[in-house]
Amino acid sequence: MSPNERQPTQISKTKKTVLIGLIIVVVIGIGAYAGMHYTSQPKFCVTCHEIAPQVASWETGSHKTVECLSCHATPGNLGYLERKIGSYKEVYLHLTNQVPAQLEWTPHLDSCVHCHSNKDSAYPKAKNITLVPGSNPNAPPIFHLPMIEGNVNCVACHINEGHTP
Repeated sequence: MSPNERQPTQISKTKKTVLIGLIIVVVIGIGAYAGMHYTSQPKFCVTCHEIAPQVASWETGSHKTVECLSCHATPGNLGYLERKIGSYKEVYLHLTNQVPAQLEWTPHLDSCVHCHSNKDSAYPKAKNITLVPGSNPNAPPIFHLPMIEGNVNCVACHINEGHTP
């Protein structure tokens, strides 16, 4: 082979490193997403003995087809991510045996309104609280807009809706 003839170009070491790094980032990203989804399911939540009664009551309630974070996080990707990051505190308390005797949950009015105003396509049959009663088969029996506008929390009236007592 003469010196003027070119050999097939080889991928440089830098390009190989970047490609391998990119593959690793994609694999970690997919793994993190799958892990976040798996740890948001009731079958995972029930693995902690202190939450088992709440999961059992949810299974018999009217929202048994609704995923945990649909109610227990602010709607949207950012709310989902915030809740997942906040759950590390719960994991720590569980692993160090420091779980409080009384578990607390702050209901998110936005979560209820998001689903019950048909903004969440995952639950198309949810009652639409923005409708006038009797105007549609999916309308609630009473007018909810004054409560929504007054920022009244849904659990003020619907205390046992997500979990039966």
